[in-house]
Amino acid sequence: MAYNIFFDTETTGIAAEDQIIQIGAIITDTKGELYKQGIYDELCSSKIPIKLEAMSTHGIRQAELDGKPEFQKTQFWNALNELNSNENYLIAHNLLFDLGMLEKHNFKNECQIIDTLKCAMHLFDVKIPHVSAGLNQIDLIEEEILDKSNNIVPNYKLQTFRYKLFSKEEEQIEARKYGVAIKAHDAIGDVLILKMFLKVLFFRAKEKFDLKNQEVMSKLVELSSKPAKVKMFLFGKYRGMNVEDVFHSDRGYLEWLLREQDKLGEKCDKNMKYTLRELLKI
Repeated sequence: MAYNIFFDTETTGIAAEDQIIQIGAIITDTKGELYKQGIYDELCSSKIPIKLEAMSTHGIRQAELDGKPEFQKTQFWNALNELNSNENYLIAHNLLFDLGMLEKHNFKNECQIIDTLKCAMHLFDVKIPHVSAGLNQIDLIEEEILDKSNNIVPNYKLQTFRYKLFSKEEEQIEARKYGVAIKAHDAIGDVLILKMFLKVLFFRAKEKFDLKNQEVMSKLVELSSKPAKVKMFLFGKYRGMNVEDVFHSDRGYLEWLLREQDKLGEKCDKNMKYTLRELLKI
């Protein structure tokens, strides 16, 4: 029996020294039945103080960690290691960040990984209003973004997909099913949205690639490992513009941007670097 380990972390910050201070997880089998306890919503102590910027994001104060166990003594840590095998799936949004945090606590992953952020980049298109667009065009884009049936989003944040895809009533039904509360930037609330989002990705991948149900999870694992083509700039002077359009109008900018990505080495945006190399045929 394969298990899906949906998880999210809150941390003391995002620097190399930072650590996990909250873990939220839902673990189910392929039929949706919970594994043992199944729901994990645990605060944990850290030798690294919470940084103010992180605190302002997740709202966890240092005093709340007093008397809490270290991460490696949490119930989730025990369950994670019990299920740490290739037949199971480790699932998160921007998984490399959360997996990196687990690895700081000496976790060596053996599970297959599904990054819903990377999958979303393969299965959804970004479109955002640009300042040069006419008001009618902006209204049209907003209507497309709000249409649940299409694949248009303004960005790939998990909360963006939450508000595009799920009604409050749908969230409440799922929350009651598992006995959890949903709120932004809270680990267990984000995990519930993550679980709902995976179901959307499952059926989009099944339709796009004409797959059988038993083939879809392997496809999501594959998509999670492949760089995704960046379709639109979300930063810089060309923010909101199609990357291919910029290639035709200002090839030099893409050449410069690729050089900047090369300078970053392993810290580069691998999706952007892949896109630039494909366009520039380098």
